[in-house]
Amino acid sequence: MAFRSTIVTRQDLPDALFDLLQIAFPNDTYDQRAFWPDDSVHALVYEAGQLVAHAGYVTRTLYLPGREITSAYVEYVAAEPRLRGYGSAVMRALQAEIEGRGFLLSALGTGSSGFYERLGWRLWRGPTAYRAADGNVVPTPNEKPMVLDLGANVNLDDPIECDWRPVGDIW
Repeated sequence: MAFRSTIVTRQDLPDALFDLLQIAFPNDTYDQRAFWPDDSVHALVYEAGQLVAHAGYVTRTLYLPGREITSAYVEYVAAEPRLRGYGSAVMRALQAEIEGRGFLLSALGTGSSGFYERLGWRLWRGPTAYRAADGNVVPTPNEKPMVLDLGANVNLDDPIECDWRPVGDIW
């Protein structure tokens, strides 16, 4: 298939992206334009000049026993129409960018783990939690991120924590 992918920053996101995200995430209660920080990085896939897929990442610190890892945290993976290879193409483009920027770990939250497993991602098995603004650690037993280990050599059975954030899901 002849897809064209490109990597852009927040400032270069086309308006068509937000139309795509509204289709893919119709239950979002906030405008995704406000979600992306200026330093976010995005992969876009086009076919015949039309935007058909997006995946972006924000930088997040993940906490593992005895260490903190700056990770590329993947958000808003969307492909429309689905089941045409656009999602795989956009994830491959974003993963190459993440690896090229020297990240040792990437993570994401999803309800579609089978899709990401085919691309090399693994489901976290250990306990998960977030660090609240007041300093308390709050378990998230029903939320398991997926990770792509690019050299961090993580143990999927260890506990993992992230920082709380005011918009979007915790994981």
